[in-house]
Amino acid sequence: MGNISTYSISKLQKVFDMDTGKHDYFYVDAGKEPIYTDVPFRAETYSILFLKKGTLSLQVDLASHTIKGPAVLTIAPMVTRSFRCVEDMPEMVILFFRNSFLVETRADIFFLDHFDFFEDSESHIAALNACQSKRLSAIFDIISDTFNKGHSHEAALMRSYTYCLIHEIDVIHKCIHADLIHKDDHSSLFIRFRNLLVKQFWRHRSVSFYSSNLNVSPKYLSEVIKKETGKTAGAWIDNAIILEAKVLLQNKDLSIQQIADKLNFSDQSVFGKFFKNQEGISPLEYRKSLGKTR
Repeated sequence: MGNISTYSISKLQKVFDMDTGKHDYFYVDAGKEPIYTDVPFRAETYSILFLKKGTLSLQVDLASHTIKGPAVLTIAPMVTRSFRCVEDMPEMVILFFRNSFLVETRADIFFLDHFDFFEDSESHIAALNACQSKRLSAIFDIISDTFNKGHSHEAALMRSYTYCLIHEIDVIHKCIHADLIHKDDHSSLFIRFRNLLVKQFWRHRSVSFYSSNLNVSPKYLSEVIKKETGKTAGAWIDNAIILEAKVLLQNKDLSIQQIADKLNFSDQSVFGKFFKNQEGISPLEYRKSLGKTR
């Protein structure tokens, strides 16, 4: 979807009080910096976050997570995310990079598309064992040393170390997949529903559309989703629309009517009633509240 408000790489650097002058990548030892925001956002970069210890509470697309370190989090540019503060403060390092930077010297410009964990809602997060944590920590230490000391071949080295990092994370996810390959049918149906929902929610809001595409009845789909998650399929659909609406409302260039159109509502009034029913305030009131929370 177009015209969606995102964090540019320069804005991301400002969040961490940085001004590197680099427009394609940067590394930050986040430590306990306040990166928290309940306002969902996207970014123009890929992100690899290594949570060394502590806890991170976040929502990625439609799923809420509480992650305990050590763990690694991988997010593609168009994935919606928000972070919430927790008592057990996290210690983490983050690498941000543009796709164009990483594939600059590669013949395969679709390199990142081969790794599902940046996009797949089931694969953003990987808990790490001691060995995996040690290996990733070593790579991030090299990245930190290279980025902060102005190496004469910095860009080339950062690109190479990022490749190493991605391949290491791929191995970790393959191990996880091997352990989970015997998931039951209910869990599999929920995963397929959620993956389809992420792609189609702004076009289709009826449970019957999703049940039809998943070859089950609407009643069966709702029963399974309710059993797996505590929420009905309809509630998942509504949550997806609200999350997207909140992202779009950050873009002041879009009118409420344009947002209603993008989300496939018949008119602004219907969208407004839906939003207020879900959030307790109107879209305009939500938009006004954004300036007070930043």
